[in-house]
Amino acid sequence: MNLSDYLSQLGRGGKSQFAKEINVSKSFLRQMEVGTAPIPIHIAKKIEAHTFGKVTKAELRPDVWG
Repeated sequence: MNLSDYLSQLGRGGKSQFAKEINVSKSFLRQMEVGTAPIPIHIAKKIEAHTFGKVTKAELRPDVWG
């Protein structure tokens, strides 16, 4: 599952809560979601952990974990 698909499944306020959980701003989360900002390696690890492996770090950063 990609990040955009995962985030679209979250309920009201879910994106804001997810951004807080991974310690990024909502605007930076949006930039990562649409691909206008690269996803830092440490954030990719947090995303994988907070999605319980539904969004993998290899999917987020195939250049590192491909």
